[in-house]
Amino acid sequence: MKKWMKFLIVISLLGGLLAVESSAYASTPVSNQVFINGMIEDSAITIQGRTFVQLRALDDPEWLTYTYDAKSRTVSARSKDNSRVVELKAGEKVATVDGKKTTIDAAVVIKDGHTYVPLRFISESLKAYVTYNSEDKRVIIRTPAGEKAYKKLISGDLTEARTIAISLSRVFAKDSLTPQGEGFTTDYTFPEGQAMRFMVDYKSLTNYVEINEDGLAEVKWQKDTSNFPKIIEKGTKPVDFGKQVFFTDSLMNDLLIYGKIDSNGKSMELGRIDRYQQSQYKNVIIVPIEGELRNGR
Repeated sequence: MKKWMKFLIVISLLGGLLAVESSAYASTPVSNQVFINGMIEDSAITIQGRTFVQLRALDDPEWLTYTYDAKSRTVSARSKDNSRVVELKAGEKVATVDGKKTTIDAAVVIKDGHTYVPLRFISESLKAYVTYNSEDKRVIIRTPAGEKAYKKLISGDLTEARTIAISLSRVFAKDSLTPQGEGFTTDYTFPEGQAMRFMVDYKSLTNYVEINEDGLAEVKWQKDTSNFPKIIEKGTKPVDFGKQVFFTDSLMNDLLIYGKIDSNGKSMELGRIDRYQQSQYKNVIIVPIEGELRNGR
């Protein structure tokens, strides 16, 4: 079972940094993967062993808005209801929180024209969800909007949960397979009534994805048929899905096709949507299946 160390341990992991300008110290990739609202944060950096993320990565209209004054090098962030107001100045170890000055151990960094904030401080001050998965060495952050989406993913409406699931960053194992075939169509297949595991077929590559308890989309198995009859597989093949539903996104025709697959593998199309004719479905991939109810995760 995974070991969870909540807020205080995350603080000790991420906190602490002498106030510096980015030009004074070299930055390196973070040693722990950082995920914000289920999406991997590739722009995160480490300076003197401490983690920083670009301010834009914390953008959440329901949580905070922010501004940066280049002249004074000051970042201002405030919650939607103005109940939390934080000001941070590049290179200084003093922050203003709700009008009161407080000493901090990490300061804002300006690097290559981007504003980086100390992850622990801005998350703690504005009440984001933060936890550390010690087994996988992953920092998990969810803003209020991300927390709402996570709850929908785990136990909410089936269509909404599936939409969230396919939008998450996929976490691949080392030496994972990449698409080698051709095509403009993506197929998503879910077990009937479920949202937390699915297959994705694209360019002759199949990825089996499971949403873990952190709300991350882990690729557990891959199958490449681009050089059929030679087939390459990696990972652990999942048990049979049984009854399934499918959603086919045809980019070339801007067409969405959906339907069911019975326990014998026979496919039955239930409908198709021409997005040229029905613009309200632009960018929509998951639609409700009549009569289908969520039956767990």
